Amino acid sequence: MRLEDLAARLVAVEAKLANLTGTTVNTYGATSIEELDARLSVVEVQVEQLIAVKTQEHVDAIVAAVAIAIEHIEDAVAEVVALSPSAEHTEAAEIVADVVTAQAEAEAVAHEEVADIVSAAVQAVVAADPEVVVDPIAITEAIMQAVADMPAPAPEVAQQVADAVAEVIANATGVEQVAPEVVQQIVEAVATPADPALDAIEARLNIAEAKVDNLLGK
Repeated sequence: MRLEDLAARLVAVEAKLANLTGTTVNTYGATSIEELDARLSVVEVQVEQLIAVKTQEHVDAIVAAVAIAIEHIEDAVAEVVALSPSAEHTEAAEIVADVVTAQAEAEAVAHEEVADIVSAAVQAVVAADPEVVVDPIAITEAIMQAVADMPAPAPEVAQQVADAVAEVIANATGVEQVAPEVVQQIVEAVATPADPALDAIEARLNIAEAKVDNLLGK
């Protein structure tokens, strides 16, 4: 009986996901623990992917926003924190909120390359496990890695990027100003060329995403 109950609940969750993604759903319930486990694993992956996409959309909007009304900042931040792995960890959630709030209150980032890298830095904090978020060294490394994975920006905006990333790290680690050696690491991470093969794939993926969104009427 319990297997049938869990299988029915899983079908309901699969139906909700299918509605979100516009895909078809298997309306038959799992008939074994093995099938239940396999189908639930697929659902878990899909859910994490959807959360990651939604979180990135929120962060991108905050970074690029011309202005967020003061009365709306709290709600915008809460939406992002709720999607973070740190949501249920008080200390980590406060750090995530501080980072996102600071970005929401900052001037909008108009330059696309700068905005992309700043978003990656903020997203690194939002997406990190709470144990990483509360560890200043670990969260700094996570931000550095996220920045290094991004394509290097044009030389004329490299300093702007480095300054913005330093601000994210300062907010994430609770310091007024990051240490000079950390600043140097940021400069190096910003200037690190990304994998050219991945750059080419990302460019193609950007085009494909735009076409799919256009077909979906977004």
